[in-house]
Amino acid sequence: MSLFLSRLSPLNLLGLRRAADAPLTPAQMEANVRRLVWEIGWFGVTWGTLFNFLQVYEVRLGASSLLVGAITYGPALVGVFWQLPVARLMTRTGHRMRWVISAGFFYRLMFLLVALVPFVLLRGRAQSTAALWVLQALPATVSSTAFLSMLADAVPADRMTQVVGWRMAAFGLSNTLTTLLGGRLLELLPFPLNYQVLFLIGYAASMVSWWHIRQIRVPDREPDRCKVQPLRSELGRTLDYPRFAYFLLAVGVLQLALGMIAPLLPLYWVRQLGATDEQISVVMTVFSGTMVLGALTMRRLVVNIGRERALALGALGYTLYPLLTSLSPSIWWLIPWAAVAGALNAAMSVTLFDNLVAVTPEADRTSYIAVYNVAVNVALFAGPVLAGVLAGDGTQIALALRVAAGVTLVAGVLMATRKNV
Repeated sequence: MSLFLSRLSPLNLLGLRRAADAPLTPAQMEANVRRLVWEIGWFGVTWGTLFNFLQVYEVRLGASSLLVGAITYGPALVGVFWQLPVARLMTRTGHRMRWVISAGFFYRLMFLLVALVPFVLLRGRAQSTAALWVLQALPATVSSTAFLSMLADAVPADRMTQVVGWRMAAFGLSNTLTTLLGGRLLELLPFPLNYQVLFLIGYAASMVSWWHIRQIRVPDREPDRCKVQPLRSELGRTLDYPRFAYFLLAVGVLQLALGMIAPLLPLYWVRQLGATDEQISVVMTVFSGTMVLGALTMRRLVVNIGRERALALGALGYTLYPLLTSLSPSIWWLIPWAAVAGALNAAMSVTLFDNLVAVTPEADRTSYIAVYNVAVNVALFAGPVLAGVLAGDGTQIALALRVAAGVTLVAGVLMATRKNV
């Protein structure tokens, strides 16, 4: 009994007493692959019930364009200032899985708090929800940095594209089904209870995802307790690699475009086209469904054309999504555009991490991933702010989408010319 109770102690549950893992056997590698697929599959349920509808929820609460964008740019701003200190701390202390598990728990706890907001507040719900979402970026940044750092060691290098493809397929499948069912649930229950129930389902699924993460085994790297360099020197050192620096530029422009597109789509759907929650769920379901198909076939595409060209193809093609959306007179026109965009999103998502690993040195990957995440967060902060300014009071949403399409095109060109560096 005492052994059982000790396992339920907060320190054990949060992984803070977890010992470093020994070098992995082939069987443990295969077990990691299964856990990684199950983990993202359950998180896909969270995405389909919470992430996909959160900005729509903000719009229905009467949030302004800039406040809707805060769901994206708020966490990104936190990441800009929080990312490098976190990476430096993890590099010096080691125990990556402790960071992944403990931060992942608190990150997911914020999903529960978001769902509970309407129970305790009658006014300021949109502002409070956005504020909670910004706060969740603190543990999310820690968890994400540690997770990406350990992922390269959790599976064999020659299977990375395959495993990421499987993860994207599992994520897309669960995301697709829950988005479709979520839209139906929103129509059956009154507002805001419908969103609360949906978000609570997302929180429960995220905790199952967290349980699978706890089962992953990854040998830890030795802590680096050398004298800490100034942040400016560390940033300059990572940019000394031309391939990494150019990749950072290309990804930064791409994330700027994606940051612009994210808040503009729900604004256009609700305020320009007057779409219902169920109609919106159909569009997002189609997007997720073709993303699953794209993820399943991506390994063959990468073998044929290479990971660099696959990423460039996805970025160039994605230009069409915001452009064609801005020209659509009704919600049903968005279904074929979403189908194409889902497949193109798979090309970007499946190959992005593999491309990142290819341009970072193995010995200091945590620092490079941290710099990469800072660049991504800067872009994701600037994108929604720029989109909110361009959209104005909601009368210029179509124009803002076309500007976002132009930025996506620039990113695609940068990706396509990357091999010449």
